[in-house]
Amino acid sequence: MNILLSNDDGYQALGIKVLEDVLSERGHSIYVSAPDSEQSGKSHAMTIRGSVEVTEYAPRHFHVTGTPADCIIYSHRCSLFPVAFDTVVSGINHGYNLSTDIVYSGTCAAARQAAFYGMKAIALSAEHGRSPELLRRSAEFVADHLEAFLAAIPHGAFMNINVPESFDGTAEAGGMGSIIYNDRVAVISEDGPRKTLAIEDATLEYEPSMTAYRADHEICRSGRASVSIIDALPSLSAAMGALPL
Repeated sequence: MNILLSNDDGYQALGIKVLEDVLSERGHSIYVSAPDSEQSGKSHAMTIRGSVEVTEYAPRHFHVTGTPADCIIYSHRCSLFPVAFDTVVSGINHGYNLSTDIVYSGTCAAARQAAFYGMKAIALSAEHGRSPELLRRSAEFVADHLEAFLAAIPHGAFMNINVPESFDGTAEAGGMGSIIYNDRVAVISEDGPRKTLAIEDATLEYEPSMTAYRADHEICRSGRASVSIIDALPSLSAAMGALPL
């Protein structure tokens, strides 16, 4: 397969390198379009004013002075690559993208942008994501099931996979729970009317899935990988029926 890789940790991140190594070993042709620097938490931001710079740092490998969504946009709309892609894989992210995280995640945004273009896409994340062994096991898990995963992704959706550090080699279809981040914000400095603020820490509250599937964060805590199919566009709320129109 022709596979385009992207991420939000930057083109030099270990996760994307391990992913490329494993997929290349399986005989796939790998192409890379990834940010030139850390873009975590940028969600689906894109460059609509100004320009981006795209640099070919190796054959079929580009880094982009933009967001993860930009990496997919410019790869698709320009002639960076002379092939059509069978799939886009975003990751391996250095840390989970579970439940509420998918709203903030640049990793998921790259997969979502690919889905907007009608491409099959997978967002892949690993807990903490600093262990070379866990990263390789995560990449091998996707490589082992790649054809089946792609066949399961409908038009207008992408797949979100999270692999725990205690991964037992099994997986479960995951629903979306909720993660409430109780951020603690500190005043770093004050200069007259101007204050410098920063999020110092957060305590997390986990809510269960409202679907028939266990929440993805519950699945990962049990040692299994969570596999979810996410609509690229939000669905209308059931409360629409209560509108006085």
